[in-house]
Amino acid sequence: MKRRVFTLVELLVVIGIIAILAAMLMPALQKAREQANRSDCTSQLKQIGLSIIMYANENRGMTPTVESGASIAHNADSLKILLEYDYLKTLAVFICRSTKDSKASDIASFSDANCSYLYWAGLALTDFNAEMGMARDKKKNHGEQYGNVLFGDGHVEGITVARVNKDETDEDKKKGWISHNRYFEMNYEDDAAAIHDVVDTEYFVENSKWLND
Repeated sequence: MKRRVFTLVELLVVIGIIAILAAMLMPALQKAREQANRSDCTSQLKQIGLSIIMYANENRGMTPTVESGASIAHNADSLKILLEYDYLKTLAVFICRSTKDSKASDIASFSDANCSYLYWAGLALTDFNAEMGMARDKKKNHGEQYGNVLFGDGHVEGITVARVNKDETDEDKKKGWISHNRYFEMNYEDDAAAIHDVVDTEYFVENSKWLND
């Protein structure tokens, strides 16, 4: 009995069907991967939050903060303290898998380029409340419609907003989820923001990345 051999046309048809099926499945696979990455970010921010709380409990209530004269180093510069004093054991906890950010080779080289998250330094733990953001995803991590936020009481919440209308004229709304609830009560230019209740203008050091990135 002769073995049947696929003709070129039949082979091309099979390849075409496989390609169509792959194209149909790809969006679902990408969505599932993004959901997993969002959950991973939630977990990592919780770890960072617990480490900040442990640090504050052992340092008279002050959150990790690097000071330079009258200025304060927000974000990675102050988060590095958690690594230097072993409150966090791995550099990987600062990398969101939805980004192309690369892990720092060692603690000394850790910087904003090796950190997928923003952090508001310079406050005591008791200055924060459950609506004030302490750390969060950078906007590029998951896009302008979704991001995770670590709040002052230690809980992490995923924030989802509608797609920004291209004709939107409100500059804050154009920034997507990061401007939600007065930038999570940290926009000092808004008199209603909670940060006004805990920091005098004289001592306020803005985290410009928080309002833009």
